[in-house]
Amino acid sequence: MKFRNIIISFVSAIITTFLIGGSYVLYAETGKKDYYSFKNPSASFYTVQAQYHESMNEYFNDKLAALTEMTDESESFYNNVNFNPPNDATSINYSVKCGEKNVSTYCVSMGAMDIYLAYVDTLNKMKGFLPMENLPSNPTAENLLNQKSSRDSMIDKEYTEARTAMEATLMAYDEFRLAYPTHKKYTSVLNGMIKYKIALIKIRNQIVKFPGKFIDATSAECE
Repeated sequence: MKFRNIIISFVSAIITTFLIGGSYVLYAETGKKDYYSFKNPSASFYTVQAQYHESMNEYFNDKLAALTEMTDESESFYNNVNFNPPNDATSINYSVKCGEKNVSTYCVSMGAMDIYLAYVDTLNKMKGFLPMENLPSNPTAENLLNQKSSRDSMIDKEYTEARTAMEATLMAYDEFRLAYPTHKKYTSVLNGMIKYKIALIKIRNQIVKFPGKFIDATSAECE
């Protein structure tokens, strides 16, 4: 729980710094799956918004799938280098330190933050374009300015809402990462107890077949 709070706070702090400073460091994406299809500031706000949330959803789905596969493949998944954060996790170049297969909360949070920052960068650039959707056939300067003001207001709101959604998803991911192995172990123990119960029933069924008194025995009790 403490580690999770540290990670979420760390992500939030960095995001806030980037938002205030207006500087965005986008890490190398070479060799990585493309989660950045939304990087088109000339597109409409709703198109970019939908593409971003779809990309973020796909990113977390891929990480959850990798996590469950890792824990299902081996009981010693705790020792897997990709289950735990890298030793030098404080390095800013997380994409090199974590790699694509790491499912630790730290690495997943850094990857999600990278996608979010690319989204913020796209939204900021979008403010430099006049919105061309939902306009009359012969738009006036006032139409364009009103449309831009409305679009920019939605963008300002989207910064916070997208960040809140990302943080909530990270918390849910971290809970799942801790709970799924526990559930898997519980299921294993439960199955073992069921097998033990079945074995006891079989033994009992064999015992009840014994006669109440053995042939030529002087007593029905064992001495």
